[in-house]
Parts: sequence; structure tokens; C-alpha cells
Amino acid sequence: MSIFSGFTSKTAALVALGITANAVVPLAISAPATAADFSDVNNHWARPFIEALADQKIISGYSDGTFKPDQAVTRAEFAALVQAAFPNNRETRPQGYTFRDVSTNHWAYNKIQKAYKTGFMSGVTTTNFAPDTKIPRVQALVTLTSGLNIDPQGSTSTILRAYQDATEIPQYARNKVAAATEKRMVVNYPVVDRLRPNQITTRGEVAAFLYQAMVNQGQAQTLDTTAVNRYIVGATTDGTTQNANLRVRSGQTIVVRGADARPRILLLPNESIPNLTLIVDQDIRNSANEILIPRNSQIEGRLSPLSSGNQFLGMRFDARRLIIGNQSYDQIDATSRIVTGQQQQASSVNTGTVENAAITAAAQAILGRVLGQSVNPINILGSIFTGQTPTTQQQDQVIIIDPRQDLQLTFNSDFYVNRVATGSN
Repeated sequence: MSIFSGFTSKTAALVALGITANAVVPLAISAPATAADFSDVNNHWARPFIEALADQKIISGYSDGTFKPDQAVTRAEFAALVQAAFPNNRETRPQGYTFRDVSTNHWAYNKIQKAYKTGFMSGVTTTNFAPDTKIPRVQALVTLTSGLNIDPQGSTSTILRAYQDATEIPQYARNKVAAATEKRMVVNYPVVDRLRPNQITTRGEVAAFLYQAMVNQGQAQTLDTTAVNRYIVGATTDGTTQNANLRVRSGQTIVVRGADARPRILLLPNESIPNLTLIVDQDIRNSANEILIPRNSQIEGRLSPLSSGNQFLGMRFDARRLIIGNQSYDQIDATSRIVTGQQQQASSVNTGTVENAAITAAAQAILGRVLGQSVNPINILGSIFTGQTPTTQQQDQVIIIDPRQDLQLTFNSDFYVNRVATGSN
């Protein structure tokens, strides 16, 4: 038996569903009392949406106090969700429909019937609903705009220019996605102009879509835009997006330095440093000369070796998190070019270079053995061996990387900050 947490209606007390091969039977488990009890959403991008809906008792979490915001949502769960949010929606197909794969004792039978009658959802075929199938993002948006009877006012093709991946939107969904875009119901994380239409929807994303739909219907207040607006798509009829002043454009470069007094980084050719912090060395500004990413902000990520067969190609830094003051931005899309740094035999490395460096333990051991003396760097970096096994010629080699010269980063897609910074840190 597997246990899933379901979305609850305002009067329901069922928050977890026990699923067997032949039937789905609701299992009553007490839910967290308030949104503040969710232990796994504090640093999640969708937290404002999740907490707002939980406070209205439209969604709830698991019995262990978690919400699991990145877990997928099924069609049955989504049917229950829209009924919880819009229980009084007018029935446009009051006769209902019999789906072969939804028995009358299915836990969501009534919710699915209601979702059908009110125009939110139909079957995946003329006979089946596929209640346990995970719902893609595009279907979730079509469901909401269909049930709320929302159509685009502007040109569909023009509105959809807001998305880099608009060509991936299925033809049947284009008008409804355009309508959702106009009404600010689309929330895209981490890149606001990438819809990812065919990706499975998560609980956090569903919370965001649903809350924005409720805002559109006058059932909820607009959330603090400084916290969430950078992920809300607000296309106008000419296809432009809002918050352009908060956008760091794709292709923008970032000059960085090491975290400890500009140290060099010493490691072996087949080592990866999974947790490396770099420091932004120059302000990043918008077209109005306002600071978006201040100097001294931190960028966390991974430095990894790249190889082709037994040939070492170089190292690349992949950014994972940007920290500006007390604000953390997860999953930023920025990388360095592939760099070789300075490849030296350990015997030729100057001890002064070592002492003014952040170094991995493996490189420290080799240098200590070859140089015949204790090596005392500024910082010991945690590392793992992930590259190809070094050749005989590489076994006593070390790589010396100067982050400022070697690890200049480039944004691979547009990135949005919450607010303009007041100045460098």
C-alpha cells in the first residue's frame, strides 16, 4: 500500500489516500493545523501560495507535518482540488458521465463527476478518465480556464510569445494557455518565460496556479509582489512581460572571485567540488542603471571535470543558488565556460601558491608528498572523484584555477530578482 496526500475540500478531513491495486480507499489522518506547520516549505519558491491556500483550508499536507511541494499531482487529486477552490461553480453538463475506470466507490468519484459537470475536466478518451495519471502543467492550466470559462482577449499567437518554448504547447491548449497568461494565472519557476507545458505538475505549482485563478475570480487577494511576482507571467496583448526592470537577461555575464581573499583553487583533474561558493565581484545592473545583483552577493554551485574518453577537457562551474543579502534564489541557470586553468606537475608548484589557496584534501596530500613538506592552505575544500581515472602523466598533476580569470559565469536564460537592490553589499 502506498500513501498519498490528497487536496481536501473546506469540509473534508481526509488528507491521505491509501491506494491498492483494485481500489482507492480514503484514509483519515489528522492534518497540520496551520500552514506554518509545514516543515518543508520554508525555503520553497511556492511558499506564499501554499500558505495562503492552507490558511483558507483549501489544501492540506501530510500527517508528518510536510507538504511535499515537489511531488506530482494526479488527475483525480486535481479534480478534488478545483472543487475545493470553486465549490459553487455552475454546472454546464448536469447529466454527468460514466467513466469505466472510475467506479462509484473510488475515493474521488463525486469530485470527478463534479469536475465534469462544471466543465473543468473531461475524460482522456470517450470512456476513461485516467484518475491516477499525473497531470501535466498544460492540462492543469486548460482545466482551470475551461471551468472558469476564460478565453483570450488578444491574439493567441502574440500572447504566447511570452514563452521561449511556446512551440511545445499542444495545439488544443494554445487558446486556453493564452487566456491563463492574460489573466496572470501562469506561474513559472525558475525561469518565468519557460512554460514547460508537458512537464508533470507538482503540488507547489498547483498551489500557485490555483491561487492565481482565485485572484482572477475575486476569491483571493493579490500576494506581495516582491515575493512572488517574478514567477508570475503577466503577458499583455502585445506579448511583452511585466517586471522587465527586475530581469537579468540571458547572456549576461558575472565576474566572480573566490570566497576567501581571492584564493586560487587547487584540485586534481578528476575531482569535483560539489559545494563551492563564489563571490560576485561587480554589480549587475538593468537598463535603468539600477542594481539587480550587488557586488559581494554569493553564488553557490558545483565545479566538475569534463572528459571525452580518457582525455581531460577541463573544469566547469554550474551555479545552483544565488544569495543576495538574506534572499536566496534557488536553481539559477548560469555556468562558466570549460576552463583548463593552469595544469602543473605537483613538483613545480610554488609553496606560496599553495598557502594562498583553497585546496582539496587529495591535492594537499599529493603536494605534501611531492614537495616533501607540510602544506598549509587557507581552506580545505570538500571534493569527490567524478572524472576519468587519471593517466600516468596526470597522476602527479594539479589544476590551479583563478576564479576571477577562469570562472566568469554566463546566464543561460532570463532570471528575475525580487527587487532592485539599494547598493552593493
